[in-house]
Amino acid sequence: MILRTWHLVVATVTVGALLLAKESDFSPSTRQRSMQVSADAVEVLSPNEMVASRRRARLQSREHPIHEVQAKLATLRGVPALPLNRSSSLRGGPGVVRGRAAPVTATTAAPAARAKPAPTTADAGGPAPFMVLGIVSNVMWGNSFDRRKWIRETFLTYPNVGRSMPCRFIAGMRQSDLSPLPPALEQRLRAEVGLHGGDLLLADGVPERKSPCLKTMWWYRHAVKTWPAATFIAKTDDDAYVHTLKLEHNMRRFASQPLVYIGSTLWGSYITKTFEPCARRMGPMMCKGGMQEEKCAERGAVGPYPYAVGMLQVLSQKVAGWMVEQAEYAEFERRATAATRPPMMTEGEDMVIGMFLYHSPWPLMPLHWGWDKLHDLCFKCERKDQIWRPITHQTVVAHHVANAQIMAEVHANISARCDAACVKKELPFEVESLRDLCSRGAIRTVYSKCAMVK
Repeated sequence: MILRTWHLVVATVTVGALLLAKESDFSPSTRQRSMQVSADAVEVLSPNEMVASRRRARLQSREHPIHEVQAKLATLRGVPALPLNRSSSLRGGPGVVRGRAAPVTATTAAPAARAKPAPTTADAGGPAPFMVLGIVSNVMWGNSFDRRKWIRETFLTYPNVGRSMPCRFIAGMRQSDLSPLPPALEQRLRAEVGLHGGDLLLADGVPERKSPCLKTMWWYRHAVKTWPAATFIAKTDDDAYVHTLKLEHNMRRFASQPLVYIGSTLWGSYITKTFEPCARRMGPMMCKGGMQEEKCAERGAVGPYPYAVGMLQVLSQKVAGWMVEQAEYAEFERRATAATRPPMMTEGEDMVIGMFLYHSPWPLMPLHWGWDKLHDLCFKCERKDQIWRPITHQTVVAHHVANAQIMAEVHANISARCDAACVKKELPFEVESLRDLCSRGAIRTVYSKCAMVK
C-alpha cells in the first residue's frame, strides 16, 4: 500500500513537471523572445530548416525524455521545437538568423533530410522521373563525407528531390594509379551507402583524379541505363548548390524537345591524344585567337566549340543516350582510365562532354543560360571580369561552396530571396538556339556547326 502511494506521488510530480515545461517553452513571452533578432538580421528559419529542427529535436529526445514531449507539442502546434543543444552544422553565421519559420505552404514545404531517398522508377516502379541529377563527389579531395552531408541537409530537402528528380552522388572506387581505395575509406563509403539508402553510387573500376571526367562519363552511362524514361539527365559537382525546384520548373518548357543540351557556356578546343584543353575562352572570337596563339590546330585539337561548364550540364535522354553509345566515347574512357602517368586526364571534363556533342549529327549546341543563373559564388564581388556572382533571386546553381556555414547561408539566402512565385518564374536564356548564336557577328565564320542552319 505504501509503495503504491509512493508511485502515485512520483507520477503526479512528473506530470506537473511536464506541464510546467510545456508552459515554459510555449508561453507567449517565450515565443516573443524566440522571434527577436538583431537590427542587421534579415532572414529567418526557412521551412526546410524548420523540419530539420524538428528532426534534431527527436534525436535529442533520446537523451532528454522531457524534450520528447516538447517536440511532439511543437509538431502539433506547427512551430519549430526548441532543442536543448543549439550546436548544429546548419546554424548560419553572419546574416543567417535563427527564428520562427514562415508559414509552410504546399509549394515551399520541404521534407527533412532523409536517411533514404524516396522511391523512384528504377527503385519501386512509380512514374518516370522528369530529371535525374548526378552529383560528382571526389572522395580523395578534402572531406567528401562532410560535403555530402551539407548537401543532404540543404538542397536535397527540396520536395521534388527523390520524386520527380532523383539525385545521386558518384564516387570512384580506385585511386589515381588504379589501385583500390584504402580499406578504411572503402569501408566508410560502403557504410554510407547503407545508411542513406543508396543515394551514393560507388563506381567500381573508376579512378579518383583531379578531373571528374571519368566519373561524369560513368554517370551518364549509368543514368541512361537506369532511368531510360527520364526526360533529362543532369550533372553537377559536390561543391555546388542546386535549386532543384527552380531547375525543374525551367526545364519543363523543353520537355517536348528531343535534342537538348543546356548550361552556361565557355568556348575552347581539346587535344584528345594528350588529354589537354586548348584555348579556353569566354567567347568564340576570343577562342579563335587563343587557338592561333597556342597553336591548338597544329597540336591536333578539335574545335573551337562551346561547352556547358561542369557546375551544371543538362542533357535530354536522346542526346545522352546517343553520346554513351558512341565507340569514341568508350575508347576515350578506356584510354583516359589507363593513363596513370602524364599525359593523363587531369582537367577539362566539361570540355570532353562538349566535344562529343560537338560531333553529334544534329544542329545541337549548349543553350547558354547566363552567368546570373549559374555562377561561382562570391561575397564582395569586386572584380567584374569574372563569372563570380552573389546570390540573387535568379540563382539556380551556386558553385565553389567552401564549407558548411556557407552552404547553410546560401540555402537560407535563396529561400529568403525566392518565394513560390519566384520558383515558377521562367528565366531567360542568353543564347536560345544554334540559329540565334550563328546570327551574331562573325560567329558563323568560326563555328562549323553554323553550316547546319541557314
